[in-house]
Amino acid sequence: MATDDLNKPLGLPRERKAHRTPLVALVAPPLLIAIGLIAFFAFGDGPDDPGNVVAAIDDTSPDQTGSVGPALTPVYEAQSEPLVEVKPTGGLREVRGNDVIISDPSKPRPIRLAAAPFEDLIEADENGLLPRIGDDGTRPLDAYARPAGATEGMKRIAIVVGGIGIEGEAGQSAIASLPGEVTLGIVPYGEDLPATVAEARALGHEILLQLPMEPYNYPDIDPGPNTLTVAGGTAKNLDRLRWLLAQTTTYVGVMNYMGARFTGDDRALAPILGDIADRGLLFLDDGSSARSRVGAFASDSAPVIRADLVLDGDTAPAAIDARIKQLVAIARERGYAVATATAFPSTIARISAFARVAEENGIALVPVSSLVRADGS
Repeated sequence: MATDDLNKPLGLPRERKAHRTPLVALVAPPLLIAIGLIAFFAFGDGPDDPGNVVAAIDDTSPDQTGSVGPALTPVYEAQSEPLVEVKPTGGLREVRGNDVIISDPSKPRPIRLAAAPFEDLIEADENGLLPRIGDDGTRPLDAYARPAGATEGMKRIAIVVGGIGIEGEAGQSAIASLPGEVTLGIVPYGEDLPATVAEARALGHEILLQLPMEPYNYPDIDPGPNTLTVAGGTAKNLDRLRWLLAQTTTYVGVMNYMGARFTGDDRALAPILGDIADRGLLFLDDGSSARSRVGAFASDSAPVIRADLVLDGDTAPAAIDARIKQLVAIARERGYAVATATAFPSTIARISAFARVAEENGIALVPVSSLVRADGS
């Protein structure tokens, strides 16, 4: 718009005849407008002003990847009232008494899980905070689990993606882009595990802690510090287990990280699984070793589940898709299936693609805890 256009009366052509306007007439209107704007912003939206009514659409439903979309889209209640924007501060803040929140019932709110442990579900030792069963019998497995949602008439699939905390950008991508129903495996060696766990749980992911266990060819193949070993003996392995468990909190259970040799040895395995069960945690066998003996220790008091397959032994997208098809076939035959994977970019992409079409194909993605809690095992 040309500068002269600002001086036209609305809808009328500008007169061609030259006309001198007194300086005060030119300066006074803008000055009055500026004073009015300053007064409005200084006094018009104070906390005691009862005249401002807000309508804010609650649009916090998950998008197709499970991440949280725009929190609040403000709309005008009336043209005569100024707009007051309600901004989220990590969640919906407590609105003022004259604010109005409009929720869309067709869009369920995203599930956010707390990252602070319950006081009665932890005990302190020299290593830090360890999980325990509460005095009322509440298990960490139950207290920190993600709700499974409605699955009636659907086949259930649980997918656990591990390597979170040491996989850098891929791990962050898994947290942010995978649906909240996908359980994440946290490695106990991350630089900032509390922040990683908090971010994951804020986006609805329940957590398993990955325990380093002795593989064949150890120590040439070394899972990391405080690995549980067959030769270590019960006392040393339990000391190492306590160190590992104290590295973070709010997980529903643990899973093996490597460990083909350790999980195949009953004598080494029994005290570890016993301690884990006594703490109210589940144990997931990641399905990587055919010699694993973990399933032999399952009982009502020791929640144990074994993955049916590993999705990304071959990280090519076509190979991952083929494994997902096998997983679906297992779920359709048995009613449920479990898979594990690692936070590789191709793995994250293919799981995300599957998640977008799972429901329309009769598949419900569920957290792994729901499969061991459903029958009390």
